[in-house]
Amino acid sequence: MLKIVVPKKPIRILWRNRQRRYPANLAFLRRKVDSALQRLPPSRRQKLPAELGIILVSPKESGRLHQLHLQDPSPADVLAFPHGEIVVCPAVAASLCRGHRLPMREELLTYILHGILHLAGFRDSTAASALTMRRLQAKLRRAPLRPPQLPS
Repeated sequence: MLKIVVPKKPIRILWRNRQRRYPANLAFLRRKVDSALQRLPPSRRQKLPAELGIILVSPKESGRLHQLHLQDPSPADVLAFPHGEIVVCPAVAASLCRGHRLPMREELLTYILHGILHLAGFRDSTAASALTMRRLQAKLRRAPLRPPQLPS
């Protein structure tokens, strides 16, 4: 039987920290996101754009974008846009990480993974689909780091 192997397409990630109040461990986040992308099911990974932009913003900027796109002026934890932009507000992460019993960097990672899963076609509009997403986010967040994949 012929097995068709679909190569994992490389995904370029552009990182931008546009806020200053909360330090972000970008080296940790980069490694964990790269590792999570390698673990996504190929059928979901194929849905991702070739380039992702992960942007950390202030509450003011998050609120402005949230109002513009979802008519809600409050700062959002994460916003994901169809062309591959994932906007995360570290101030929201800082306010919620203690309640979630996670270090700040893990809370930020959770939001980034949530945005990636939305871009990969996962939805959280029902209780069942939200539970599926939360479980996958947690699995990806806790997964050990894989060595970086070299282009072939």
